[in-house]
Amino acid sequence: MPTERRTNRITSRDLQAAERRQQILDIAKRLFAEKGYHATSMRELNKEIGMAEALTYHYFPGGKLEILKSVLQTAQEERISKFVVFFKELFQGGSELEKVLLQLTYGIARRIQEDQQYFQILMRERKLLGQEQQDALDELTKQPFAALADFLSKQSAQGSVREMDYEMAASQFLSHVVVFVVREILNGRELSQKEMQRIASFYVQMWAK
Repeated sequence: MPTERRTNRITSRDLQAAERRQQILDIAKRLFAEKGYHATSMRELNKEIGMAEALTYHYFPGGKLEILKSVLQTAQEERISKFVVFFKELFQGGSELEKVLLQLTYGIARRIQEDQQYFQILMRERKLLGQEQQDALDELTKQPFAALADFLSKQSAQGSVREMDYEMAASQFLSHVVVFVVREILNGRELSQKEMQRIASFYVQMWAK
């Protein structure tokens, strides 16, 4: 007697459900970024989506909070992971310090600009995440700091950077760049290449042996 073989083939219904779910996340992401999580009601969200409230709860039984967590989880996996890969690849190149810092500044600026909505929501609503999700985010965000600190330590061993607290130095530089980028974006200004060069040059002068 032939045995039945089950397949995990994706059906058109599965694809439609995935598209609907992503549509909810995309619209919620825009509204949360524009108005804030608390100022965005489920009624407004459903109106923007053009979906009955019961159907939204079908996709996200936990309601608005589950939607927020899903928005941040999806973007977190895409954006922060790309940050980590970018840092690791950059530090493997063996470039001189000023070139590395300038590329870091450009890279951070570009990645924040690519998904301003995610970073706006993350900065504003981070405390609403569950502890597990916050811990995962913390672990991801520590990696770029550790990678830069390790790079500076190796540069010091080669004689191009003075001895110092490398973790503190990495934190100072990266925090400076992020604050600069976010400030310019919030003020609606174009990011100045001259200012980014100035930041990189400042730290080279401060760290050079």
